[in-house]
Amino acid sequence: MPTLSASAYVVLGLLDREGPTTPYGLDREIQQSIGHFWAFPRSQIYAEAARLVRRGLVVEERESTGRRRRTLSLTQAGRDALAAWLTGPAGHGTDIRDEGLLRLYFQRDEVSGAEQVRRLAVRQRDAHRRKLAEYETILASVPAPEGSAPEGSVPEGPAQDAPGDGTRFEPSQAAALAFGLRFEELAVAFWTEIIESGVSTMDPRLRA
Repeated sequence: MPTLSASAYVVLGLLDREGPTTPYGLDREIQQSIGHFWAFPRSQIYAEAARLVRRGLVVEERESTGRRRRTLSLTQAGRDALAAWLTGPAGHGTDIRDEGLLRLYFQRDEVSGAEQVRRLAVRQRDAHRRKLAEYETILASVPAPEGSAPEGSVPEGPAQDAPGDGTRFEPSQAAALAFGLRFEELAVAFWTEIIESGVSTMDPRLRA
């Protein structure tokens, strides 16, 4: 079987986790979960789902009346492909694709450009602060894992729903959130240092 894209495994993983789901349901779940760290346009859901159906990894059922909604579900071949991917080695390194870093790369920290770099850093710091606050809100909305609740309180199970959005937080999902929190904290600190001290102080050659 040809190698699948990471986006294809997103669809397989969500169908395995959520059960039979419509493309709209997949889009809603993506926006509430992995959409925070993996860009996935709605149009791509339909395209990936169609490819997976053709390969026999997903089966599609369409209502015969009404809105004729499509429901997607995994086949056994799809489960096998997902299991092989989950246990196999990662094929690629991390792809940051941060437009702020791209803009920084092409700046010139000269007398005429220092203020431009600073303005960029302020915008980036503020954007990462907003994202960090968003992650902190998610963290505050989910229950603590079993065994960590204060004495006298009712413990929650390890796979609870976040209030209001249906997002489950098992340890693996919580770990992904932890990465997001740490990344945004690092980004805030990085851009803050440029604002306060200038970009030349970030040169790692000066810190060796």
